[in-house]
Amino acid sequence: MLTTHLAIDFGAESGRAVLGTFNGRVLQHEEIHRFPTGIITIEGRNHWDILRFFEEIKSAIQKTGKIVNGRLNTIGIDTWGVDYALFDRDGNMSTLPFSYRDSRTQNAMAELATELELRKVYDLTGIQLLPVNTLFQLYSEKRSTPETLLKASDLLFIPDVLYFYLTGIKVTEFTFATTSQLFNPIKMDWEDELLHLAGINRTIMQNVILPCTTLGYLNKDLRGTGSLSETLVVAPATHDTASAIAAIPAEGNDWAFISTGTWALVGVEVKKPVINDLTYRYNITNEGGIEGFRLLKNMMGLWLLQGCRKAWGENTYPYERLLYMAEESPPFRFFINPDHNVFFNPDDMPAAIELYCRVTGQQQPKSKAVIVRGIIESLAFKTRMILDQISEATSKKINRIYLTGGGVHNKLLCQSISNATGLPVFSTFTESTAIGNLMGQLIANGRLKNLSEARALLRYHSKPCEYQPAQLFKYANVYDKFKEVISKESNI
Repeated sequence: MLTTHLAIDFGAESGRAVLGTFNGRVLQHEEIHRFPTGIITIEGRNHWDILRFFEEIKSAIQKTGKIVNGRLNTIGIDTWGVDYALFDRDGNMSTLPFSYRDSRTQNAMAELATELELRKVYDLTGIQLLPVNTLFQLYSEKRSTPETLLKASDLLFIPDVLYFYLTGIKVTEFTFATTSQLFNPIKMDWEDELLHLAGINRTIMQNVILPCTTLGYLNKDLRGTGSLSETLVVAPATHDTASAIAAIPAEGNDWAFISTGTWALVGVEVKKPVINDLTYRYNITNEGGIEGFRLLKNMMGLWLLQGCRKAWGENTYPYERLLYMAEESPPFRFFINPDHNVFFNPDDMPAAIELYCRVTGQQQPKSKAVIVRGIIESLAFKTRMILDQISEATSKKINRIYLTGGGVHNKLLCQSISNATGLPVFSTFTESTAIGNLMGQLIANGRLKNLSEARALLRYHSKPCEYQPAQLFKYANVYDKFKEVISKESNI
């Protein structure tokens, strides 16, 4: 039996609709719609134009209706984490959702810490302490515009809003709930103490459903007749990283993952949350997966290259040209900590890199090729640091790395990570998030039993590109230099 499924994947830079067909043995997929997402600025504040996002979903659905012969069985959505919208009792959105890159959370962690120790926040949630997290966004809103929270009847995260528009149903899916730092993974429920601290009533939070849950049919005004008349809406893993990791064709438990995109997520899978002194010290996060949890750290990823391209002219310097230039550039000219605040949302990314180098006593990079190579090498060494921390906190032996997402065709990045970690790196799917989204729909639809069966299917029909480590002695010495540099960054 042939079934057809539509995955709609929102990234911080672009979104895409991928149509998948499954005959019981092979999953075929093709992109049918792509669109920019991107932050919009209103009165100096950074927002997401979620109403336009919904129009893009409708365009994708209309295109699908014209393509599919027969029935479109399911639709699923995934997005980046943490961001949300507030709705009043009449069902109106109070304002367009803020972007996590808005400056309103700049001092939120320090201010919240005067009311509750950050260690307690971590112990309750197991989530990496980052100012972008929903908890700190809400705390900022409580401090600046408390009337908005008092008027709120519903808090819906980004995928929740889109599902509400598609079906009229208000829910939050588990993998996304865990990104908020409002969810207790031990109780498997919202954490009342943190809701109170954020200034919100528990009644505005939605019921948390498991990934791969069928919500219901498309709204009548979207269904019409023909292929869309009986289309079901499914919540796969609605957090994009959870979907991306679901699409890694691995087996066993001795592997780590890197999901590359605007952010790079580096970690391992675990059955239960790991919350201890070391995970707190290293600020390691426990996020939900389709099965179990993902123990990981968020690292600034291709955002650094995106920022450089924006400064240099995106049309003049496409990724392919920059990477070719970097491969021809000499190595190890400078290092940065990709996660330093100076790189979070600068007006000029190359200038921020020059500032970092100047303050840490390094020679400032003079060419675009050197800058790009330095970014990639720094990402590789930061990956090693994170994996060393995770291994120490869990005593977990890591023997190989699977890299997925936007970085899979970046040969310099893949080889640099292999060299820096001393581990083989297997690059998998560029569109891993959309593929994982489709896998979640197939599980919900009963076409696949579970995640293990989904990954076995992917292993059978794919062959990852393998990178073996080289120059280990040289990279080991340079890693010490990298750690020395980032130890000097406190003055920035």
